[in-house]
Amino acid sequence: MTVIDILTRVDAICQKYDKYDAEKLNGANVAGEDPFARLYGSVDAEISQCVEKAEAARQEKNRATVVALNAEIRRAKAKLLEEDLPKLQRLALKKMETLMMSTLRGLKNQINFVRNMRCVE
Repeated sequence: MTVIDILTRVDAICQKYDKYDAEKLNGANVAGEDPFARLYGSVDAEISQCVEKAEAARQEKNRATVVALNAEIRRAKAKLLEEDLPKLQRLALKKMETLMMSTLRGLKNQINFVRNMRCVE
């Protein structure tokens, strides 16, 4: 197998699974036909907002503002853990029939990473 064959195969695989790239989903319109990608994009955006709020709370001097920001973070985190992550898991299981097992493991790893991520230190 030559290097050109390997590069051709890698490009074909990358193009096939390009619609699941989280970095592209954040900047793009996620109104495609894939419900997992849409929900994952919204969850990822929500986590980014929580991290930004946590940084703002860490630098804030006013205690009332810090309390309000932390309350918003807790509400968002509770919504993610109780509603969005179980939906992501169900959607990942529905896709199991169409995806390769390695890709499914990748999706599960993404979900577990989101679950283990902490917004407030």
